[in-house]
Amino acid sequence: MERRAIIIDRSEHGSVEIYVDFKTANEILPFVFQDAVYKEFKDVRALLKGNLRNRQHYCKLNISVKAKNVFEMRFTRGRNDRIYCKEFRTGSKRRIVMIELYQGKKSQHIPKQIKSRIEKMGSYVYHF
Repeated sequence: MERRAIIIDRSEHGSVEIYVDFKTANEILPFVFQDAVYKEFKDVRALLKGNLRNRQHYCKLNISVKAKNVFEMRFTRGRNDRIYCKEFRTGSKRRIVMIELYQGKKSQHIPKQIKSRIEKMGSYVYHF
């Protein structure tokens, strides 16, 4: 089943687009627009739109084959929060969908419950 996504940003040249999952937008958007998080979110978006990577802010998750193309945005100011994303590439276009918010990560280890949710995200299909 296809899921819907809402575009929230795109690069000037249009090769990178950033979306938020329709079902979780009401949780993710208020989080990223908080004063304490917004500057860091703006920095992450600038990196992504410039086709740059910085493992401190955006990192691919190598959990399993099921979690293919799943990444995490890392927000470390104050707390250790994550937004799990999935990337889609079509030709030269790169689409990043923010899917799920995870607040207050306490260790480097990914709990089993979160791992299964990340693997499920790997199977999500979106219509752009």
